[in-house]
Amino acid sequence: MRAPPPVEYTSALDGAWHAASSLLVGAAVAAPLGWGLPYFAARRDDLQPSALLEALGRPFVQAALALWVAALAVAAFRLWQRASGTGGRLLRWDGQDWVLPVDARGRPEQRGDAHLMLDLGPWMLVRFLPRAGTGSATWLPLTAGADRARWAALRGALWNWRSGAGSARP
Repeated sequence: MRAPPPVEYTSALDGAWHAASSLLVGAAVAAPLGWGLPYFAARRDDLQPSALLEALGRPFVQAALALWVAALAVAAFRLWQRASGTGGRLLRWDGQDWVLPVDARGRPEQRGDAHLMLDLGPWMLVRFLPRAGTGSATWLPLTAGADRARWAALRGALWNWRSGAGSARP
């Protein structure tokens, strides 16, 4: 069986990816707070009465507080995304190896295995495992762009590639 032809693709994280991941973080923070506040407010009779506890007993105040905390979490997450430079990475299949070339942040070139973890057609999630001892796993969200030919070639390479004897499996 022949190896898939060489292809390279950039994991450019678009606005939809940032919005979806930010909303997930906000929901993950707001959900426990939204569940916990009514529980706490229902047991406020055990505590000394105060205006704050009285306000926490109102569903509107609980929802507003949960949304406010979620908004703070989303803002903090967006700042972290910008500061960490979670920009795009180039993923290359050279016909023999998967390669993450040197990027703008100065991370060295890595060779390893690329595993397709989720394929939704126009969106894929790929986990790149470098060869033993050269770094940690890199997760690459890939979205279909205007170049449908390269997208199809990348999908074909990910689906048809089989790791060899030197695979980077942990």
